[in-house]
Amino acid sequence: MKRIRTYMVLGMTLLLSVSNGWAVEREILSFLPRKGGDRSIYLVNAGGQLLETPRLIVGPGRIGTFSWSPDGRSVAYNSNQDGDPDIYVADVRTNTQRQLTFDGNRDIWPAWSPNGKWIAFISDRVGEMAIYRMDADGENLMRLTNQGHCSRPVWSPDSQRIAFISNKIDNNSLYVMTAAGRGVRSLAKASSGGCTWSPDGKEIAFIAPGDVRGSVALFSINVDRKRQRQLTQLYKDFTRISQPAWSPSGKWIAYTLTELPIDLLRRGPVPVDVAFAKSVIHLANTANSRGGKSLEETSGLVSAAALEWVPEGFLSVSPSAEKQTTLWGRLKQTDK
Repeated sequence: MKRIRTYMVLGMTLLLSVSNGWAVEREILSFLPRKGGDRSIYLVNAGGQLLETPRLIVGPGRIGTFSWSPDGRSVAYNSNQDGDPDIYVADVRTNTQRQLTFDGNRDIWPAWSPNGKWIAFISDRVGEMAIYRMDADGENLMRLTNQGHCSRPVWSPDSQRIAFISNKIDNNSLYVMTAAGRGVRSLAKASSGGCTWSPDGKEIAFIAPGDVRGSVALFSINVDRKRQRQLTQLYKDFTRISQPAWSPSGKWIAYTLTELPIDLLRRGPVPVDVAFAKSVIHLANTANSRGGKSLEETSGLVSAAALEWVPEGFLSVSPSAEKQTTLWGRLKQTDK
């Protein structure tokens, strides 16, 4: 068994300066940079302002995917610090990180339940990518799926259900099940790239093929009545969209948009770093399929890994004399 190791997490602060003429919008997205060697979590607000953060996690390995605790005080993530990816939790209050899985296989895509009790994740410990659930302290591990290759689990707002994509039973379909892995049912045909619940728990947004061959779009489906609607334009040919994340206000669904280099693809396999060099975060307007926008400041920075809206607890006020707002980073408006 691997030895539990504790690393210091770099503590950081957010300075909100009205005198500098700017303010951070209430809803902030966190994402991973495209550079594989960068261990930072980047931030951008819904207005498109890129917020600068120093390195977040200190220690060997890099962050693969991540998920915030609902109170914003901790983050679960997978890292290859000991060779194979394992799940870790970094605690802002104690400035330490703790390892939760030790099985020697690939443990990735952690997802923290909104009630704070559980962390679901994907693992190939039985030879296929299945969904598991454990307590937030790493105890009481439970396997939840037998579907075969599964995408990242996504919790409903009440923590009672989990949505995911699987390609074994019905060739890339969107599924939903209980938090205990029971009552698995298929909702719709889907593409790989993840899914996300609406804040009210009534809908799930996901990526699916469009009615034009080779096209995809972002759709949402009513969980109980299975009424489906298209939220974005059709993206054709060599355009990829992935990792949808519904904003807490319900107004936006963020996703990564990537136009793959056609000329290079025709010559053969393209290195990942080149293929996703122009990835950008896009926001779909849930009320108007033509009301979306690109956050251009993220172009070339964002990877195809997880997007997550930052919990409000992350922006809690510090009791310091300077009346600073506590964050894991010194944030400032990027020069235009």
